[in-house]
Amino acid sequence: MAKISVYFNNSSSRAKSDVWAKRLSDYFFRHDITFYHPLSLIDLSQSLKKDVSNHVDYIFSVGGDGTANKIVQEIIGTEVKLLIIPTGTANDLARELEISDNIKSIAKAFNQKETLTLDAININGNYMLTSGGLGLTSTVAEKINQYRKDIPGFKRLMKLSGDLIYPIFLAKEYLSPLKQYSLHIESPDYPRLEKIVSSSFIMINNQKKVGGNFTVAPETKNDDGLFNVTIFCHKNKLDLINVTLKIMKGLDVSNDPNLIVFETTKIEITNLGSEDLAFFGDGEILCRDKTFSIQCHHHALQVCRFDESSLLNKIIKLDEVGLQ
Repeated sequence: MAKISVYFNNSSSRAKSDVWAKRLSDYFFRHDITFYHPLSLIDLSQSLKKDVSNHVDYIFSVGGDGTANKIVQEIIGTEVKLLIIPTGTANDLARELEISDNIKSIAKAFNQKETLTLDAININGNYMLTSGGLGLTSTVAEKINQYRKDIPGFKRLMKLSGDLIYPIFLAKEYLSPLKQYSLHIESPDYPRLEKIVSSSFIMINNQKKVGGNFTVAPETKNDDGLFNVTIFCHKNKLDLINVTLKIMKGLDVSNDPNLIVFETTKIEITNLGSEDLAFFGDGEILCRDKTFSIQCHHHALQVCRFDESSLLNKIIKLDEVGLQ
């Protein structure tokens, strides 16, 4: 019997939470399962600290990447295993782990008992698991999150539009004058001699895709001790739009002279302008500053996943035993 704590996004409707609570109670009735509806970040933090001290085996995060991100801040480096129940918009982490929003998929991920130990990326003391960055894409994330808070019905619109919501907002930003930032880059793996670049945005990626289908880092893995850095240095708006469309279509952009791409364990980015910049990660604004110290925390968190190939291998081995 496992000790399980289930956390619901406090912005979800109570009816929706009750439906999921019933489903989970029915499927995991043999386990010690407790449900939480934290009313604030302080409430969430306190409950998670108790879970860690009480040696809870699993935490189920019911929500999107942002909900999981808030939970992750408290359980990084512990023995607690995280299982994502994707009820958000992008659900980038759940997609990477091949978990869908139905109870059978969730039960399979739990029952398979094979966890993946993910790297986490630390940005000025805040962690993320998927992808993030600063500049134009951070502006898009910030505006979407603000609309979710301020405009009634916007969450439903996001659900209906799905992955399209991010390119729609990105296209809207492309209608405005292209804003570039003078940034100082310091990393042991930075591939160029000049340390100062002019860039509209920088992506920090711990997995291949962000925002559903935006494959910005096709060779990146989330458990190898490295993260991907992609710096967009396009001075012409049409060139930037062109490379963005290519990435969205999954086309190879490695020969683009205005892209700086490399893998590293750490990087420091400093805005040489007067303003603080927002850094977004896992769909949330994680911090605001002029300087961002970013490091990989290797094998920081155990997460449940559904690995169909592993399951098939087990079946094959069982068949082989039966044939002997």
